[in-house]
Amino acid sequence: MNDDQFDALVDDATHAVNDLIPDTVLDGLRDSERSDLLFQINDALTPILREVIDRTDSGSDNPTRSSTIAALISELLETHAQKCDEGGDCANDRPRHVISEVYGTSANIDSLAICEIEMGTQIYLVLDDHSAFRIAVEAVSP
Repeated sequence: MNDDQFDALVDDATHAVNDLIPDTVLDGLRDSERSDLLFQINDALTPILREVIDRTDSGSDNPTRSSTIAALISELLETHAQKCDEGGDCANDRPRHVISEVYGTSANIDSLAICEIEMGTQIYLVLDDHSAFRIAVEAVSP
């Protein structure tokens, strides 16, 4: 399946899911909120459909996808954060998730998300010090 076909599939699936939402819910949303909802549905469906398409695509020589590596990195970050949250005898003893002694900063992970893009996968990381990061994961070999 080429990129245009995949994009059309995701768009069709996004609109199909949107059509399942009752009008009473959609009527309560502003135009920008409706648009945001479509983007969120699209972002949620993209990695799911990409994995299904990739798994059934017999022409794939490389079984490890960028989405798999991004999921691995995300799981490592989540596990690290969980271990930090469980450490120490009380909340004040627990280490922060991200610490830089060189720059004198520390923060906790507020949110972590994965999004498929044309060139690979991106991980979005938001910290409680209001900084945000986008980590790109791209396959460099076929």
